Amino acid sequence: MLRIEAVSINSVTTGGVVKFSTRFGQGLTVIRAQNSSGKTLLLNSMMYALGLEGTLKPGKQGVLTTALTRSVRVNGTERPVNQSWIDLEVSNGTKFITVRRYPVPPEGIKADLITVWEGPLLSDPPVETPEPRYYYVGRGGTAQNEAGFHHFLAKFLEWELPSVPTYNGKEVPLYLQVLASLFFVEQKQGWSGIVPRMPTQYQIREPLRRSIEFYFQLDVMELARRRADLQQRLTVLRAEYSALRGALDAAAQVANARVVGVSEFGSSTFYRNRLFGATSGEVEAGVVLMTYRQNEWEALQQTIDRLKVEIDRTSNAMRSRLTGAEATTLGTRLAELRVALRRATIELQSLDDSASMLDMQRGMLEKRRRLLEQELRRYKDIQALENLGAQFSRHAIAHHDCPTCEQSLDGIESISGAPVLSTVESTALVGQQLETVTNVIVDAERSATANGAARGALEQQSSDLRAQIRAIQADLEGDSPSISLAEVQAKMTAENRYRELIRIRDSAQVIVNDLLDCQNRAIAAKRELDSLGDEELTAGDLRKLDLWERKLQGLLASFGFQVFSPREITIDPQGMRPAHGESDLGFQGSASDGLKLRWAYLLSLVEASAQVDGLHPGILLLDGPRMYDVEPPAMRSFLRSCSQLSGSGGRAQIILTLSEDPEVISEWLSGCAFSVVSIPERLLA
Repeated sequence: MLRIEAVSINSVTTGGVVKFSTRFGQGLTVIRAQNSSGKTLLLNSMMYALGLEGTLKPGKQGVLTTALTRSVRVNGTERPVNQSWIDLEVSNGTKFITVRRYPVPPEGIKADLITVWEGPLLSDPPVETPEPRYYYVGRGGTAQNEAGFHHFLAKFLEWELPSVPTYNGKEVPLYLQVLASLFFVEQKQGWSGIVPRMPTQYQIREPLRRSIEFYFQLDVMELARRRADLQQRLTVLRAEYSALRGALDAAAQVANARVVGVSEFGSSTFYRNRLFGATSGEVEAGVVLMTYRQNEWEALQQTIDRLKVEIDRTSNAMRSRLTGAEATTLGTRLAELRVALRRATIELQSLDDSASMLDMQRGMLEKRRRLLEQELRRYKDIQALENLGAQFSRHAIAHHDCPTCEQSLDGIESISGAPVLSTVESTALVGQQLETVTNVIVDAERSATANGAARGALEQQSSDLRAQIRAIQADLEGDSPSISLAEVQAKMTAENRYRELIRIRDSAQVIVNDLLDCQNRAIAAKRELDSLGDEELTAGDLRKLDLWERKLQGLLASFGFQVFSPREITIDPQGMRPAHGESDLGFQGSASDGLKLRWAYLLSLVEASAQVDGLHPGILLLDGPRMYDVEPPAMRSFLRSCSQLSGSGGRAQIILTLSEDPEVISEWLSGCAFSVVSIPERLLA
């Protein structure tokens, strides 16, 4: 719910200050004045104060007249504007805030700075003005960052802005400037067409549809969000699968082997058949890798089994061939090997302890880096606000915790006279800390990599030592008088190859298991994605749109819509536009009928959203709704509908501008509750 409670517009010149102030109530408020008196300036000023000028025009083109930007008439003399500001008091139904923005700011302040006070400073000024808070608009991060005013305003309205797709393939928040197009209509071009003119500079796909989905809280929007999440998950899984495939191929290359039973991620085979022909959800890596032997391929496990047979046969042939002297030499060698194995085991344990410490250190450093990144973003926001002219930004560090140790700073006394860093210096310091921590993390990762390489080498060394110990023990048990050097060489070669293939198989087994798990997760995500079906409206969505459609038709009938029967006008559920039969309405009737359709579209959206507990703020700001000299009976019906319109939190707030005489307005609204804000010859003069 959004309600404008009061506004104050001020221009300061050398000849004095000119200002206009007024308050607004619930229901209908008519801003009445002659043409070129400042009605448009009043509405545009309120939008400007909220940082929503992007709804009116793209970029930073002017939306305010010269009375707030260049010169204004004071006592009959044109005077240059030295300073101007707009104070706007708004509420969300329970809380009040007052915002200020400067079209012509004082020295040291820029126009993109918005000052916010809690409370109704215009309608009920407090004895003591509360401390202000500062936000920025007109730059990146306005809707996402804590110091962005639209991020603050969305939270004030209790909105969680969804992410929507853009034409460049990215996702952005559904900006408030886009949503505002459905509660603000400017006079010059806003009434052309049968649906609101949506800002295009944000490159959002189907902005009208996304805004309607948001205001009605349609299920299809949640489905679209869920679909985007699943598609993103599949993208991540594709990258994970590709990395695992690369690792498995690398392992196969070391063993001079090839991988069988794989399929491309996302192919029909990938989603239909388990990788490697796995039937029970598991598969042995020894049958996934194939080695080449004697003009044919055999499974890695077959190669390992064959080598084991050869090693055993050679060992049996070499048994019992040692003389007494040779046995003594082998015994000495056996003792040396056992000492070396103990040293290697101790060193392995030390490396394992070191790896555990490195893992712990990296975890703590990563946490520290995340905190520093968050703190750096805060300080950059503070610096941006100070560059815009904010005098202080204490709210930006209101967490009251030390960014280094995360301990509470409450109750901590500072040293009197101690030097205090400026925001720029603090930003630089945090940036240096972040760089330092990042470098330490890189060093820790290098150490972990070196540690892993050393451990792998020690494991290989320990494996070789154990193999030699087993071989000597087997030789010492034999009693044959002679040993063939060729047999020893063949046995050692076979054992080395055997150990290498065992290691490769065991490493590949981990990768194979991860690949199967990756495929299972991808299949589950794809199955859930397929279950969502096309981007279709649910039964609940259709009921909401049907209610909106009936409200639209009822208003069209009361406005005297003539080009078609009001009952024939529907809402196209895809484009969220009025339609007639199977075709978009375009517009095929008179200009006044087109205007009536715009009226009905906006008013019915407010009322229908309120009835389904939607998120429309229940406010309409309509500049010059009597375009094309629409007939008085239709205008009378329109105004009476505005005065009776229900919105979120009760009666909708409608603020519109008219140039008719007060007697005419009073006659049109006879018996209805409304208020009038009259502007003299000029809003600011």
